[in-house]
Amino acid sequence: MRLTLASLIVAATLSISSMAAPLARDQKGKAFDHILQVWFENQDFDVVNGISSWTSLAKEGILLSNFNAITHPSEPNYVAAGGGSNFGIDNDDYYNIPANITTIYDLLEKKDLTWKVYQEDMPAGYTGYKIGQYVRKHNPAVIFDSVAQNPDRLAKIVPGSELDDDIKAGTLPNWMFYTPNMLNDAHDTDAKYAGNWLQGFYKSTLSNPTLLNNTLILLTFDENDTKKERNRVWSLLLGAIPEELKGTTDDTYYSHYSTLNTVEQNFDLGNLGRGDADKKENNIFDFLSKTLGYTNTPIPTEDIPLNNEAIPGLLTGKSFNQTHPNGGTPPAF
Repeated sequence: MRLTLASLIVAATLSISSMAAPLARDQKGKAFDHILQVWFENQDFDVVNGISSWTSLAKEGILLSNFNAITHPSEPNYVAAGGGSNFGIDNDDYYNIPANITTIYDLLEKKDLTWKVYQEDMPAGYTGYKIGQYVRKHNPAVIFDSVAQNPDRLAKIVPGSELDDDIKAGTLPNWMFYTPNMLNDAHDTDAKYAGNWLQGFYKSTLSNPTLLNNTLILLTFDENDTKKERNRVWSLLLGAIPEELKGTTDDTYYSHYSTLNTVEQNFDLGNLGRGDADKKENNIFDFLSKTLGYTNTPIPTEDIPLNNEAIPGLLTGKSFNQTHPNGGTPPAF
């Protein structure tokens, strides 16, 4: 059969269209279509809750007064946000989690859902440990080799400035994670400094009606500062919440695994079979429970875990040299 130039062009166009279709789909969730997490660093609940730049913003959302980090220090909490476990990571070293470890990114892509990780001050395509005010340990995706060694996935970890671009273009992914730089997230400064930055970020970005349209926004901290106390962190839900719940407080027990489970329930993703499936740690945000048909597990006050100890496991003591398939040394700090 002879193919004319015109027929080849038509065939190529149809082929490209069919390949691009899944990326162009506007996927819907049961209760929200998009979620954006913005993580801050190392502050106690009471400290944050005593600063007006944070409490004034709480009038626009639901304050989660019983939200808890998983462990200490920073990196294992970010890893848990992507993989449902800290995998035994108990420090902030340069880790490469093996590519066969499943993540939230696998669950999202299986359902043709989109995701992006926005990192303030990170150069595009950078996978090193630290540059300027950006640090790899606060990036919940690049630590997984299934992302860092896959060019298509690596391209979904972008400089923080691209969030504004995606809002303007109306191309918001379904799952989003934003990490401010080491000054703005309070790591190298304090809660007052970060609160001042957040006020500006709210005015310029988070209050944009395009973003707020069916986007659930979670502001939270990776861990508290006083290690001997329960690892409770100040957290706030904004965006896709009922008007009558603005300015209210929810004292349900939550952890970083709750965010994973909420996303999984909203988009029918299944689960990773780790902390996201642990009924003692994975309560979904309560105002969504009826819509999502999910029953939370009440956790009595006396049974609330401290979550302030290191959790040993698969990767304990196994940083880059032990986990990277080619051995060698990580890029210079």
